Order: sequence, then C-alpha cells, then structure tokens
Amino acid sequence: MNQAQAVPESMRNLLAEIFEISPAEVTPGLSAGATPAWDSFGHLQAILAIEEAYGVRIDPQKVPELTSVGQLMQELESLGVSLNHD
Repeated sequence: MNQAQAVPESMRNLLAEIFEISPAEVTPGLSAGATPAWDSFGHLQAILAIEEAYGVRIDPQKVPELTSVGQLMQELESLGVSLNHD
C-alpha cells in the first residue's frame, strides 16, 4: 500500500471511535453516509476532533465538502500536516 492510500493510525483510531466502527473500516474511500454515525452531527464531531488532534483550523466553508476520509487527509496535508509517519 503506498503512502497516499494509507490512513495514519492516529486518524484511523480517531475516526473509528467517532463513527463507532472498526479502525480497519477507515479507508481513504470511506465517505459520509457509508456508516450510520457519519451524519451531519458525526461530520462536525470528526472535523472538531481532527482540528484538535492535529492542531489545525479547517476553513468552515470547506467543511461541507470534506465528505470522505481521503478528502480529510488531503485537507490536512494542504494545511501542512505530515501524514506519512505515525
């Protein structure tokens, strides 16, 4: 699996806890609506938890567009967060 495909363990565990799923289910392709807990409230919880965990502030206008794990990872990298090592 190349680095672009790998979800860092810290992010996998964080999202698995919020969405009440197994960490193994957290893949770049996992998207809103794919699991019952990823509803509008779960989405907001995930954004807030990611901001806290990675020390970033996600532009509120971008939040509605970040509807998959892959998109969340891309946004973090665009904010200067290195997701290569965990």
